[in-house]
Amino acid sequence: MSEATLLVMGNTAMTPWARDQIRRLSAQARRRGVRLLGADTAANLRRAAPGELSLVDEVVALDVYDGDACRAWAAGRPAVDAVLTIRELSVLPAALTAEALGLPGNDPEAVRRVRNKDLCRQRLREAGFPQPLTALCRDAADAECFLRDTPGPWIVKPRDGLAGIGVSRVDDPRELPAALARFAAPPPAMGPLPPSPYFLAETFVEGEEYSAEGVVLGGEPQVLALTRKGTAGGFVEVSQRVPAGLDRHTADRARTAVGAALTAVGVTRGIFHVEFWVTASGIVLGELHDRGGGDYIHALVEHTRPGLELYGALVDDLLGAAPRPFPEPVGSARAEFLLAPAGRLRAVRGWEEVAHHPAVVAAHLQVAPGDVIGRANDSYTRSGVFVATADTPGGVDTLATALASRIIFDTE
Repeated sequence: MSEATLLVMGNTAMTPWARDQIRRLSAQARRRGVRLLGADTAANLRRAAPGELSLVDEVVALDVYDGDACRAWAAGRPAVDAVLTIRELSVLPAALTAEALGLPGNDPEAVRRVRNKDLCRQRLREAGFPQPLTALCRDAADAECFLRDTPGPWIVKPRDGLAGIGVSRVDDPRELPAALARFAAPPPAMGPLPPSPYFLAETFVEGEEYSAEGVVLGGEPQVLALTRKGTAGGFVEVSQRVPAGLDRHTADRARTAVGAALTAVGVTRGIFHVEFWVTASGIVLGELHDRGGGDYIHALVEHTRPGLELYGALVDDLLGAAPRPFPEPVGSARAEFLLAPAGRLRAVRGWEEVAHHPAVVAAHLQVAPGDVIGRANDSYTRSGVFVATADTPGGVDTLATALASRIIFDTE
């Protein structure tokens, strides 16, 4: 493996948790003697944070959002032995690049299926999984028809979005215009891709929200952790915790459903993040992602399996190396997100104390005095985050709550 070169598509990052993913990927690949070739847009490479480019051995300017551009680049037959990405908007171009190079990767059709949520739901229904009713809509009239024919409440969201951007709960059909207005101005996090001409309307699933994290090895999904998530108003996620705290029977059913679902939609490679609900009638799968979760979920998984190298396991699989045994789970970790009150920020008090607490393993403040803070609408508009650790789920919940209470955002 010492001669292998790994192409990392999207080697820069715009969030602290994505930078941490790249950092861990770099360290784990280099421990295996693997050379890293980073590819990103020329603009992203110019804006790279100090030290970010040193995490790879070489960089190439490439539009990692454009599948055709990536395939054209691959036609030059670069000396690459494996391809991966941590970036949602580069998952399909990475699959197309691997296919063009004849390297292991997911079938691009399977990736398109996962990315377009209506196609994924349809495949899961065909495989026997319970799913919310879904309509692919082009305009308000399509959505109004669906709302008339199905019981509410409903969810309205982009067909191929991410990070909770543009997602609305609609309790009354009169709320539909406001929900559709959220599609008009997507934030920069959506990237340079043109928005889909379609959106989805779905029936609302009543239940507690969780996710499953893992990696596909030898074509078999391996669930490494279940994560419990907390949300604030709307669909803004404000906490992630591993372990999820589910009873053994429910956890086993969730793991089985997730593994079978990934196989049903055709995911055969990579790290995955699968959302699901625990409802009165059982497990209902939400969105499937053939990339790892954001929000420092990767750090929660590795911390609660001491010695686990999540990205190293993927690199081993892509390069045909024998898999290493997974460490047993132990302890608990929680990512806590902070939402500052709207207004102009004058000061933040208590942050340094929390960031340097011995049980805090990561912390990042997204705002600074002078910033004008609006309402948090998605994962990219939260004010800060820290990751706390403890021996038990109850202990980490208590600690995270206590630490968050020490942080004061003074806004006017």
